[in-house]
Amino acid sequence: MSFVNKFIGLSIILLLLLFVGVSLGSVLAFPDFSDETTLNIFKLRIPRTITALVCGAGIAIAGLLMQTLFRNPLAGPSVLGISSGSSLGVALGIFILNGTGISIISERLTVSTLAVIGALAVTFLLLFVSKYLRKSNTLLIVGLMVGYFVSSIVNVFSFYGNKTNLQSFVYWGLGSFDKEVDFAILPYYYVPVILLIVIVFLLQKPLNLLLMGEKYAVSLGLNIKRNRFIIILVVGLLTGLITALCGPIAFLGIATPHLARNFISSSNHKHVIPFTIMLGACLGLICDIISRLPGLDGNLPLNAVTSFIGAPLVIWIIFKNKMV
Repeated sequence: MSFVNKFIGLSIILLLLLFVGVSLGSVLAFPDFSDETTLNIFKLRIPRTITALVCGAGIAIAGLLMQTLFRNPLAGPSVLGISSGSSLGVALGIFILNGTGISIISERLTVSTLAVIGALAVTFLLLFVSKYLRKSNTLLIVGLMVGYFVSSIVNVFSFYGNKTNLQSFVYWGLGSFDKEVDFAILPYYYVPVILLIVIVFLLQKPLNLLLMGEKYAVSLGLNIKRNRFIIILVVGLLTGLITALCGPIAFLGIATPHLARNFISSSNHKHVIPFTIMLGACLGLICDIISRLPGLDGNLPLNAVTSFIGAPLVIWIIFKNKMV
């Protein structure tokens, strides 16, 4: 089967998942725009479904960038400590500013803004450090250590925070595509994520060269430091925005690029990038649908579903690539 046929097939699956995502929930409802109750249900489900689609695609493409940059099959968008930076921003918003009256339009938007700022702070720190490092793997280690350091600060906030704030922080950390954000604010998340995904298409040639190794890429005229700067910046912005909106999302960023490569049997980013985006959107929708199946008492935590699906996939990746 050709790449075009596979892409068309995945597009049809995506459309079906969009329909199911809008129709399915703890209360089954199909389009009936004459019924006000049903219309209210759709006002809740449509933003959630779009969030699952956009954020699933964004976190998947961030994972692809990380794996290509570090040539590490288990690299994901959280390994550089960027997600930890978002967690620190959220912790500041919940444990420090909550109840002080200091807010930007709304408490929810304030926390989201701090999450993005925290992610960008870690991203720019790594970009500064990357200027003095010749090997990307060294930057990977630095990012992990930064993540551990930031997480230790978050743990201190959690230890001394009151029970109400701690509960809010834990709930945020479980992840959800339904964060009770005003629909009018959602474009401020969607538009930057979509623009960043478009930018990734412009990086096809540098990404293909990086797959061959940094020395070979340099011999072909690739500016490693400049492209590393761009890739880390894109990953940082994507991870920060998505984490601010949905909380940390586990495993999708690691597993999706591998599924895309194996399904199309190619490592050429001309094909891998669009397929990863589509597959990430599909997996995001599948995880969201599972988390709110009819009969469930409330919604399952998103990370419980992504980990249930993603962990076996990562184990399969390890054995398939003979990493044992």
